[in-house]
Amino acid sequence: MKFTWGTGIFLFLVLFLAGAAVFIIFASRQQVNLVHKDYYEKGVDYSEQMRVNERSKPFVQALSFQSTNESFIVSIEESLAGKIDSGTVLMYRPSDKTKDVSARLLARSSKMEFDRQALISGRYIMKFTWYSDGIRYEIDRPVNVQ
Repeated sequence: MKFTWGTGIFLFLVLFLAGAAVFIIFASRQQVNLVHKDYYEKGVDYSEQMRVNERSKPFVQALSFQSTNESFIVSIEESLAGKIDSGTVLMYRPSDKTKDVSARLLARSSKMEFDRQALISGRYIMKFTWYSDGIRYEIDRPVNVQ
C-alpha cells in the first residue's frame, strides 16, 4: 500500500478526532468545586457582603488560633465574645469541599474547639460569622493546620 497525501489527511483527521474525544471524556469527569453551591445568587448580594465586611473590620484581630495534637482551638477576645448572640465557624478547605468542617458557636462563648482528626493538614479559610443585636458580622482568615 502506498502512503499518499490523501491517506495522510485521513490519518490526521482520525487522530485529531480521537484526541478530541479523549479530552472531552477527561474534562467531563473532572470535579468542579465552586466556592458555594449558590454561587450566582451570592454574587447578586455582593453589596450586602461588602457592608458586612466593612462592619467587621474592627474585629479582625479579635481572633487567635492554637493547634495541639488533639484539637484546633479558635479563641475570641472577651470584649467580642460578650456581644455575640449566635454564630458559626466554618473551616473551608479550598482544594476539597468534602473536607469542610462547620460548628455552631454558643452565645457569649470565647472558645471553640475542632477535633484534630476532623481536620487534615494544610490550608483552610476560617469563616467566622456571628450576629450581635440582629446585625450580621463576618471575618474570613486563612489558617494553616499542621
